[in-house]
Amino acid sequence: MKSTDIEADVSSLQQQRDTHRDQLNLLVQHFQGELPLAAELWIRHEVERRIEDHPDTVAALGVEKLKSLKGKMNALVASLSEIVKKETSNTADWPHYRTPDDSGYGGGKSEPFFDKAFRNVISHLGEVLDEFDLLTEPKGHVVSWEKTGPGRVRYAINPGFDPRSTPALGEFAQVYKEFRGVAETLEKKQKDLAKAKAKELWESA
Repeated sequence: MKSTDIEADVSSLQQQRDTHRDQLNLLVQHFQGELPLAAELWIRHEVERRIEDHPDTVAALGVEKLKSLKGKMNALVASLSEIVKKETSNTADWPHYRTPDDSGYGGGKSEPFFDKAFRNVISHLGEVLDEFDLLTEPKGHVVSWEKTGPGRVRYAINPGFDPRSTPALGEFAQVYKEFRGVAETLEKKQKDLAKAKAKELWESA
């Protein structure tokens, strides 16, 4: 196959790859819009669970401190859009800008981008819970919050997503699969092109 023919294939594949990448960029942006509500629902549920699991602590806090807790929770909820933007705006972390093995999205060792983003966002609640002595677990329960440094708390497990709250993720998975298929074909074609050009150069010498 002549290098000019392969070049045409490469050009077509590059256009397909770029189109898929643009779609994936938009889907990440949709996810950024969906995540604050998903995080808010999780945060409110977690605070209620902590209140129920710590009746003695709650009684000791009293009404005024509980009002303060509720105020700080609501302030956190109000800032979720800003927090989400901070946690997800680095495009270098997005799965389609990383190698498959390093993205965590294709089954690598890294924590998947979307799961990590969600966990980073909800972990902001940890400092609030810590301030009101609501971090510990009842006896027999698995530890779900861990201190990672002075004033820093992280949710220890990945809670996952309710697909209904983040529909962009389902579409992302499909487009990402197509994107990877095109990218792999393109990589092979680029190697074929280099070989064809080397052979033609040899033959013309």
